Amino acid sequence: MMKHQWKKWFVGLAVLIGVVYLLYLFNVLSLLGFFQSPTRLAMERKQAKEKRVMDALHFALKDPGEAPQALHEQVTLGYQLMLHTPQYAEAYVGDQLSCTHCHFAGGNTSGGTNNGFALAGVSATYPKYEPRLKEMIDLPKRINLCFERSMNGKALPLDSKEMLALVTYLQWISKGVPTYTDVPWLGIPPLVSTHKADSQNGKQVYVKSCALCHGVNGEGEFENDIPPLWGDKSFNDAAGMNKLETLAAFIYWNMPYDDIGLTVEDSIDVAQYIIEQTRPHYKKDTNAK
Repeated sequence: MMKHQWKKWFVGLAVLIGVVYLLYLFNVLSLLGFFQSPTRLAMERKQAKEKRVMDALHFALKDPGEAPQALHEQVTLGYQLMLHTPQYAEAYVGDQLSCTHCHFAGGNTSGGTNNGFALAGVSATYPKYEPRLKEMIDLPKRINLCFERSMNGKALPLDSKEMLALVTYLQWISKGVPTYTDVPWLGIPPLVSTHKADSQNGKQVYVKSCALCHGVNGEGEFENDIPPLWGDKSFNDAAGMNKLETLAAFIYWNMPYDDIGLTVEDSIDVAQYIIEQTRPHYKKDTNAK
């Protein structure tokens, strides 16, 4: 009887030790990232690199309102152009999008989740090679690519007040980043997945998670600053957001705006659904320089 009790006690202790060990092993592996998705690991590595670079540069975001007097008017106008592009550049915009719909807070962010495409530090990276054009371009040329494609509009004249204001604003929020320094917080990590896009599921995801703000027909709400996702008031078919990998990553890291949480697969599917909808065709501005 005594031996039987000792045996039961010993087995129970062995099971307890085994459970404790497995829990310890699970925690260790979790810390090492074994149970995280490749996409999440990519973002964590990117954010760790961003912090190292920011710390090394002692870089902090710049308040547009704190620009020195000599630059204040131009920086302020540039900031307003970023936030309300159709209002401040009406002659050059062909849709109802503003820069800030992709570059949250006028691009004056340091990247990461729910920060859109950061632009702080971007002026330090130009001139640079542009794969779409297969040539070196400067910052004004890159701005005009957005106006012609994402804004479905016309290129800003290089000597216009709008172009001068946007360049000055971007240089102000990039102040402190030396030219050609690595700026790792620019851009968004791509989604690491072998998932094949399914637009039928994407439509269901859209109805459930996107339509409340962007409308059943993707029309958005201009009065409430909610961008249209397709149709004649949205970006054209040459815009960066019309690429599946770009749109899917943007959605995954930033949407739904007030309740981020779509899976990688659902983000890819809903991006595919959006891309399949009708939108303006890109027509090159022949007057652009």
